[in-house]
Amino acid sequence: MNAKNVALQVAHDKASEEGDGVVTLSTGYRAWIKPVASSLITDATSLIKDPPVPMWMNDEKERLEPNPFDPEYQKTIANNDTLRASAVMDCMTFFGVELVDGLPTDTKWLAKLKYLEKRGKIDLSTYDLDDPMDQEFLFLRYVAVAQEDLQTISVKSGITKEGVDKAKAQFQSDEERTTD
Repeated sequence: MNAKNVALQVAHDKASEEGDGVVTLSTGYRAWIKPVASSLITDATSLIKDPPVPMWMNDEKERLEPNPFDPEYQKTIANNDTLRASAVMDCMTFFGVELVDGLPTDTKWLAKLKYLEKRGKIDLSTYDLDDPMDQEFLFLRYVAVAQEDLQTISVKSGITKEGVDKAKAQFQSDEERTTD
């Protein structure tokens, strides 16, 4: 990043920060950004277990050998990486953002999420839409916090830019994804 980009970023950060540490998120909602405990993120991501590497019979050596290139194994690993990135995002969003004005009294946002579910675009079946905690989580996750805001939360939490970039990369479309 050159000096001009750094200066612009600092200016943008100062412009969007109000008194008492209040920040205007990229979505326009005002919030306090708080650090998220790394142990929470570690515990959440460690619940997603990778399967053992499949084995194959190497007839030339007459022994079983690991096959980390098995297509099903690779698919599971990629899916788990996406689940871990989502877990990080959920933890950072729910514990790293406190809305200054609370949830909007107008529940039009919730009606829109229900509409997307009706259209098969999202799944809200695991949420109790009458539960205030579920409502807050859904509002933060789907409405108030955008990808751009994750960098601000991660800085407060001591998470590196590389870690955030890796998490963001998990949310690219299949066409944009590359394999290593």
